[in-house]
Amino acid sequence: MKLGLLPLLACPACAGHLEFSSVAGEPGAGREVESGTLRCRSCAKSFPIVEGVPRLRPGDALADGRVARTAESFGFEWHRYPGARPVDRDIFLEEVQLPPGAFPGKLVLDAGCGMGRFSAVARSLGAEVVALDLSDALTRLVPAMREDARLHVVQGDLLHPPLRARAFDLVFSHGVIHHTADTKGAFDAIAGLVKPGGLLSVWVYGTPGPWASFRSNPLRSARAWLGSVLPAVWAVVWVRQLLSDALRLLTTRLPVPFLYALCWPLTVLGAVPLLKYLTYSVDPQFKVRLIENFDWLAPPFQTKHTKEEVRPWFEDAGFEVVSQLPHGVVPKVGFLGRRAAR
Repeated sequence: MKLGLLPLLACPACAGHLEFSSVAGEPGAGREVESGTLRCRSCAKSFPIVEGVPRLRPGDALADGRVARTAESFGFEWHRYPGARPVDRDIFLEEVQLPPGAFPGKLVLDAGCGMGRFSAVARSLGAEVVALDLSDALTRLVPAMREDARLHVVQGDLLHPPLRARAFDLVFSHGVIHHTADTKGAFDAIAGLVKPGGLLSVWVYGTPGPWASFRSNPLRSARAWLGSVLPAVWAVVWVRQLLSDALRLLTTRLPVPFLYALCWPLTVLGAVPLLKYLTYSVDPQFKVRLIENFDWLAPPFQTKHTKEEVRPWFEDAGFEVVSQLPHGVVPKVGFLGRRAAR
């Protein structure tokens, strides 16, 4: 952790100012702090810095067994993910719905960074990046953080983000908040971190929902042909969701390593034409499909939404919707919004 990060941090319990203390004395603002303590000036709670990462989870963050399971499963999977891939840049730019020129000089928050693949992309585009996650998956970013003065890693809870309100030019959270105990609450919490005139990019899992909603979902240009068979697609997506919801009644209760092993045969089906759409990943790389299948089946929390539900979240939080994310077969509900300048 760099001491220069301190002005962006806040106590997750009371939002008070944090101060650094260490028996070795304070290093320069640009140096990495490997260990020490952050203490809240308001409520006097203390939080450790471990291996350079400020650990700012609330004391009861993992008291709920489902939250603990979520942190465990994501830590497990992201430490097995292949790492950065050439396709990450294109995926990120598509999902964030911004051009590369929007990033240089901006302060950006990756809200739910996992192992940091998109934090790395945003940093490569010229942004200063704070990567926040509940799980230990974020430790994969630590070597890069130590080498880069404009990359910061923070452990914390999206429902109680340990960051200053209205501090960021851009906050993005892609495929994350539907895995929290309160999806709307997590949305409101991270929306509050965007500065006036700043941007918020969020996508969550979609549900096929009623036909009137599904038929008006925007399709990616490469999937435009699905429009000619859209009622059949709607039926397939509903079957897929019902099967997965039933399966998850079991899989979310299985030991994490055992479930990971069970995902191997499912991953094989992901390469079979037509049948692959009943699995949870069609990525061409086997290891990525394996992780994505596990990702779908392991976390206890998994909410699904329609665009008609999510769009008002932006508007109620004071954001004008700038654009909506198109998707392929399975709905992916995402918007880019801009906070009012005042």
